[in-house]
Amino acid sequence: MKTIFMGLMGLFLSSLLLAQTTPSQPFSIEGYVEAYFAYDFNMPEHHERPHFLYNFKRHNEFSLNLGLVKLQYQQEQVRANLSVMTGNYAQYNLADEPAWAQMVYEASVGIRLLENLWLDMGVMPSHIGFESAIGMECWHLGRSLMAENSPYFLTGARFTYSYNENLDIILWLTNGWQNVQRTKRNQSLGMGAGVNYRPIEGMVINYANYFGNEYPQTIRLNRFFNNFYWQYQWATYGITVGADLGIEERLFTRNLNKWYGTTISLQKRLWESFRVALRGEYYSDQAAVILEEGMRLSGVSLNVDFEPAKNALLRIEGRRFLSPEPVFERPAGLMSRGNSSIVTSLAIKF
Repeated sequence: MKTIFMGLMGLFLSSLLLAQTTPSQPFSIEGYVEAYFAYDFNMPEHHERPHFLYNFKRHNEFSLNLGLVKLQYQQEQVRANLSVMTGNYAQYNLADEPAWAQMVYEASVGIRLLENLWLDMGVMPSHIGFESAIGMECWHLGRSLMAENSPYFLTGARFTYSYNENLDIILWLTNGWQNVQRTKRNQSLGMGAGVNYRPIEGMVINYANYFGNEYPQTIRLNRFFNNFYWQYQWATYGITVGADLGIEERLFTRNLNKWYGTTISLQKRLWESFRVALRGEYYSDQAAVILEEGMRLSGVSLNVDFEPAKNALLRIEGRRFLSPEPVFERPAGLMSRGNSSIVTSLAIKF
């Protein structure tokens, strides 16, 4: 693993030097680093925050959420991306993947089939949702419950068609629900589609879905997942409304397991370098299709951002989760219906 990592880093550094000496060539390189400190008032003894979170996971310690280096190659007819990563996001979100795959944020190659149609293959960011693992691209320090429990990435083939400057259509064939490598004995392909519509400046309307079987053969329990969000930014304000709905077949019955989530986020720029964002959300997965155990969760968070430079962001966020049942662990084997935390992070793009 060390040899592979050093080889990839050598490739990145070589490409950076080449890009600096010959500006006209098609390579570019960029990086992202986000460090943080989190304090969970439930004081988990194992230093891990609730199991349904995959970012900013460690309690009462300074840690790295994501360190990323990306090499991009772009020409008129072909393109490629290679990104390696480390940090808590990679550690927890890809915990079931082989060791080599836990370093891969993105690895894809693509060709232009028609003027407005691209085919890409590899490990790529998901078409689902309005948040990504790169915190500076999100309004809030912590990802929403919807984002944490739906695919951040997919592995497979992706067709992207730009109908016009306001409408994009995406089709996927995948290895499954956020898998780099197939799970044992599962031979099923996943499928997905997405439509991204931008009717006016500052507004985005997005629908995305996923269909597949996540169980080993000969079992087949079809899963159908839907995500919708509407986002609008004007002047110094912004609003995002999102919703998830998923259904999955059950053994020996026609009844379906269901899970769903909703979120609303409001953002306001106070001054040139300061922003605030308020979020309310709800998530229900009582059949434990996605979560480790069945539960219903409500959440609220308040985020304050300070941007000292265009490529740097200092944030602090207070967040509170509530559940009708005592599902949150406390020391000495106690359980609680609530969970509160304060997290601060510093991120830089280069």
